[in-house]
Amino acid sequence: MTVADTSPDLFPPIPPEPAAAREPKLRPLERRIIQAVALLCAVSGLLAVQWVDEKNNVEKNLKPPEKVVSVQPETVGEFLGARWMALKRETAQPLASGAPQGDVTELRFTVGVRPDDAAAAKLVGGYGLGYRFVDGEGRHWSADGTVVGARRPQPGVSSLITVKGTVPRAKADALKLEIQAPKASRKAGDPLLSLRFER
Repeated sequence: MTVADTSPDLFPPIPPEPAAAREPKLRPLERRIIQAVALLCAVSGLLAVQWVDEKNNVEKNLKPPEKVVSVQPETVGEFLGARWMALKRETAQPLASGAPQGDVTELRFTVGVRPDDAAAAKLVGGYGLGYRFVDGEGRHWSADGTVVGARRPQPGVSSLITVKGTVPRAKADALKLEIQAPKASRKAGDPLLSLRFER
């Protein structure tokens, strides 16, 4: 008598599965194709997430969209609670030095403005307004605006602002004056407001 006869196995042997019931194993080529497709999907998803993140970042941090109010010649434009009108436009030799400046000239605008209320008068007389000359091709040249006279703008009272900037002589006749609202007054998501005097 042997040990096998005296202590039989407690668990019966598991019969092998029939060949048809087993899942077929993937061949190496099929496995590589599936891995390549999965990698392609993962990379595409990662790129899409990065693109959306960059788009949101650009919208938050870059220059906001602009909303331009155009004013035709000899008409009054409403902007920032005040009424604006371009009264005079002239070119002159730049006053920076006595020597001729070559192909540049100083473009001067005289603009009349009448604030409707105290808040508009504070904006008009403040330092936040931006002045620039723009052409039809998207280029711009910075300018400085100063209130004429010693008095600051008052509500309901007309004031004059002189805007000066050095521009190329060849472009001086085609440039338009653009006044930009203070960036501090813009709420997040709102466009940057501008007033443009057309030619």
